Amino acid sequence: MSLLALLVSGGALAYASVNEIRYALPKPPEVVQDVVARDVEDSQGKRASFRILLFSDEFRWRMSSHVALENRDSEPEFTTEMKAVLNTAEEIICVGESSEEGAATVPPTLARVEEERRAARRADQIAMWVRRAISRPVPIRKLNIGQHMPTRQKGDTSDQRRMVVVLVLDHDDSVNLDQALRNAMSQESARAPIFGKLLKDYSRSSTFTWEN
Repeated sequence: MSLLALLVSGGALAYASVNEIRYALPKPPEVVQDVVARDVEDSQGKRASFRILLFSDEFRWRMSSHVALENRDSEPEFTTEMKAVLNTAEEIICVGESSEEGAATVPPTLARVEEERRAARRADQIAMWVRRAISRPVPIRKLNIGQHMPTRQKGDTSDQRRMVVVLVLDHDDSVNLDQALRNAMSQESARAPIFGKLLKDYSRSSTFTWEN
């Protein structure tokens, strides 16, 4: 019985240590804001924990491209630190969005449809990069936030085209990840204002759209 108790306690300690590694790894150099939201509840009290990564200026999308980033003509080569963080996730959510600019030669409604397609392609592109960077099977989901709503902003709108990746670090069975993620972004929007923008300033903010 003593041996069994030791093995059980040892297993629990190992699990706890592995679980804590998910929270303890340092911020990768690609990331400008790294926010951990622990034990966020959905409407039924089920919990999930997230690590939300806002990538640096270098990883902003070019205005008219779903493939090329701001200062890169090919896919990014993630650092060892970034790969380590990605590999801690139970699930990974890749966020795609586009800025308020649209084709001036077509009606606004049609321009928005095309920009929402662009946002979907960006989420798909991020998912492809992430899939190549991880070394174990991790479910990857693609979230289409859509096009940024019109503003009075003139000139540079690159802040509307930031690269965001969300890691699901752990979660209860049958948790509503959509609700829990929205609650996490809302709770952390003071520390990272972009989370509040993703919840209210894009054409698909009100209801998250998950792409296949």
